[in-house]
Amino acid sequence: MKREGFKLLRLTRIKVLFIWILIVLGLYGIFGNWINKEIQRLFSKELLKPPKTPETQETIHLIAVSCGRPDHNGVRDLSKPMDQTITMLKSAAMFARSALHMHIFTEEDMMTLFSNEIASWPDRILLKVKYTVYALDYDKYIKKSLAEEWKRWYKPCGSYRLFTPLILKETTSAAIYADSDVVFIKPINELWAYLKEMKSHEVVAISPTAGHPLGGSKDNEYFISHPTGLFQINSGIMVMNFTRMLNTKWFLYRDIQDDHAEPLNYGSELLMKYYNRFKDVAEHDQKLLNIMFHYNPAIIKQLPCSWNFKNNFCRDESNICHDAELKGGAGAVHGIESSFFGTGNPTFRALYETFLRYNFESDWNEKILETFLRQLKATATGTFCETKASIIIEPLRKTLKDAEAFYEGLNIN
Repeated sequence: MKREGFKLLRLTRIKVLFIWILIVLGLYGIFGNWINKEIQRLFSKELLKPPKTPETQETIHLIAVSCGRPDHNGVRDLSKPMDQTITMLKSAAMFARSALHMHIFTEEDMMTLFSNEIASWPDRILLKVKYTVYALDYDKYIKKSLAEEWKRWYKPCGSYRLFTPLILKETTSAAIYADSDVVFIKPINELWAYLKEMKSHEVVAISPTAGHPLGGSKDNEYFISHPTGLFQINSGIMVMNFTRMLNTKWFLYRDIQDDHAEPLNYGSELLMKYYNRFKDVAEHDQKLLNIMFHYNPAIIKQLPCSWNFKNNFCRDESNICHDAELKGGAGAVHGIESSFFGTGNPTFRALYETFLRYNFESDWNEKILETFLRQLKATATGTFCETKASIIIEPLRKTLKDAEAFYEGLNIN
């Protein structure tokens, strides 16, 4: 009897299990499509999610300095410097792969203009962007009698960038400075990565102004010594380690009257000593930096010229940026000599105007790449720089493709 009972119980369990299997299969037959879609939706969210959200990655800090400039009639113009600076910031923010804090130093009547413009950007950009707008205050760092002179030095308020390590030292240990006439075509993260490539004694990374070593004497204070040869810098893009800049002892110039001067930390005193000594020959702060690094060559790292791809690299064969031509194209295009305007370099102008007009539409490829290519064909065909345009086109194409995937992964419309 017991064996019969066990057998009957086992058969009953099998029947119940079989019935449940039939029920499950039946329900799957009815609701299978919905179940599959839900599983796919849940898994796709995880797969599309970027490896780290902007909030959890290291924040990149980007500095811009912008002031009104006199136009050809001598009237103070705000629109042109605003357009250039916003275009530079826009290109950096669009392609950034992590949190980006933009520090904008400007005149008081331009502060609200910058804040309102950036606040109007779409959520998918603002998700990873923080911005702070500061009023210029030269009086805090130099004598009041020199403030106006420094503000007018070469370009209006361009020299203020020299004080940004002092201003931002409590906010961040490092930052990238970029001139307003720059367009980023690779993610700024790749530029930020050079901070980790600096040797322990290097405080800043800046590109040479030429694509080859310069001829001349190493004693010429306008040249900087390097194992590859003499060079000068173009300070349109600088990757700065504030901690090292401020803690390093900088050598002073050497002359008959001041041959044994003690080295100084970076700050107003150091800048004023160099300025007072060389102001008659340093027509802008870039030349002053060249002189400062002439006496301190060990603390500067050469940034590849692809991260400061200038008009003079795209004019003729006499000055070629081999890093851009042979190693993946330009990372940032710098429109020196007003090459974003006029007819001198229609390739650079086409790039700038494409980013200037782009209003964060969703069709990246059409609104940026195809627009750029159409303007190239219409205005630049047959020019020297147009024959080199792949240096810009190919990295831009890749960056746009990667950016689309990145924003899809954030699941933001």
